[in-house]
Amino acid sequence: MRTEVLTNREYLGLTIPFMLSTMTQPLMGAVNTAVMGQLPDPKYIAAVALGAILFNNIYWFFGFLRVSTSGYAAQALGSGVREASLLAFLRPLFIAMLVSCGCILLQKPILSAYLALVAPAADVAALCTAYYDILIWGAPLVLFNYVSLGWLMGQTRVRASVFMQVSSNVLNMALSMWFVFGLHFHIEGVAWATLLSQLYGAVVGCWLMYVYGDFDYRHFDYKKVIEPGSLLKMLSVNVNLMIRTACLLTVNNIIAAAGAGLGTVVLAANAVLFQLKDIMSYLVDGMANGAAIFSGRALGQKNRDLFWQTLRMTYKWLFVLVVVLMAGFGASGTFWIRCFTDIGEVAALAGAYRYYVLLYPLIAGIGLALYGMFTGATYTAPVRNMMMAALAVFWPAERLLVPLYGNDGLWLSYLLFVGTQSLILFLSLKKLRKKI
Repeated sequence: MRTEVLTNREYLGLTIPFMLSTMTQPLMGAVNTAVMGQLPDPKYIAAVALGAILFNNIYWFFGFLRVSTSGYAAQALGSGVREASLLAFLRPLFIAMLVSCGCILLQKPILSAYLALVAPAADVAALCTAYYDILIWGAPLVLFNYVSLGWLMGQTRVRASVFMQVSSNVLNMALSMWFVFGLHFHIEGVAWATLLSQLYGAVVGCWLMYVYGDFDYRHFDYKKVIEPGSLLKMLSVNVNLMIRTACLLTVNNIIAAAGAGLGTVVLAANAVLFQLKDIMSYLVDGMANGAAIFSGRALGQKNRDLFWQTLRMTYKWLFVLVVVLMAGFGASGTFWIRCFTDIGEVAALAGAYRYYVLLYPLIAGIGLALYGMFTGATYTAPVRNMMMAALAVFWPAERLLVPLYGNDGLWLSYLLFVGTQSLILFLSLKKLRKKI
C-alpha cells in the first residue's frame, strides 16, 4: 500500500497498535511474578525469576529474527515482488530452526553453566531446573513466532500481528493463574502455561501466514532459501543486531552487579526504577516498529520522499510521546513506585532517584526511534557500531563515577550510554539516506 503523502492517521494507525501490543509483554512477566509471589515460600518467586532471566537472555539474544524479518518483509511489500515476500519469511525461518535445534541439543550445558554462574540455593536450583526442563522445548515455537510476527508486521498486517501477540500473552496470564491457583501445579504450572501459550502463538502464526501469505509453496524453488550470497547478506544483518544485543546485555549485567555492590536496598530500588524505565522503552519501541515498516517500504520502493516523510513524522510524534511520558511520570512517579513496592525504605530510595527515569525518554528517545528507521532498511552496521561505541563510553564512565558518586554515578553512566546511542544514530542518518 503506497500513498503520496504519509498522513498522521496512517502513521498512528500503524504505530499505536504496536505500542499497545508491546505493553502486554512486561505485563505478562509482572503477572507471572505476582502469581509465584502468592505462594508461601520465596523460593518459588526466586526460581521463576532466575528461569525468566535465562530465557529472556536466550530469546532476547535472538530477537533480531523478528526485527530483521520486519525489515525484509516491508522492503518486499514496497517492491511488490511476491517471491521476495516469501523469501523474507523462509530465510529467517531457516535460521530460526537452526538456532532452536542448537538450543535443544545444548540444553543441559546451557542450564549447567547458568546455574554455576548464579549459584542459587539447592532448593531454588531444583525448582529452576523443573521450570527450564519444560520451557526449553518451546524454543522452536518462540523463534517461529518471532519470524511470523515479524513478517506480519513488515507486511503491515497490523490487526493480525497485534492479535497474535496480545492473545498469546493474555492466554499465558490466564493459564498461569488457573494452573497455579486452580490446579495447584506451582512452578510447573507457570512453565506449562507459558509453553502452551507459545504453542498457541505458533498455531495462530501458521494460520495467519496461510491467510495473508497466499504463497505458491508447491512450485517455489526452495534452493533460493539457502542461496549463499543472499543468505550471507541476511546473516550479516542479523549478526550486527546480535552484537548490539550482546552489548546491551553486558551493560545490564554491569548495572545489576554495580547495584548489588551498593547494597540490597539500592538494588531493589533500581529494580523498581528499571521496570518503569522499561515500560517507557516498550512504548517508544512500539513507535520504532511502525517507523521500521515505513522505512523498509521506502527502501523497497526506492522512495526517498517517503523516507523523509517517515523521519519527520517520527520526530513529531516522538516529541509528543516524550512530553506525555515526562509529564505523566513527573506528576505520578511516586504513585507508580508504590505500585511496585510497599517496602518503605525501597520506595523512598526509588523516589529519590526517580528523576533519572524522568530524563530517560528525553535522552534515549531519539536513539530508540531511529533504531527502527535503520532496522527497517536492514542497514544495521551503524546500529552495531553505535552500541559498541556506547558500551565503550559506558564502561569507563561506570568505573569512574560509581566509586565517586555511588548510585548517582551509576545512573549518570547509564544516561550517558543511551545518550551516546541517540547521538551516533542521529549523525549516521546521512549514510542511511544513501541506501534509499
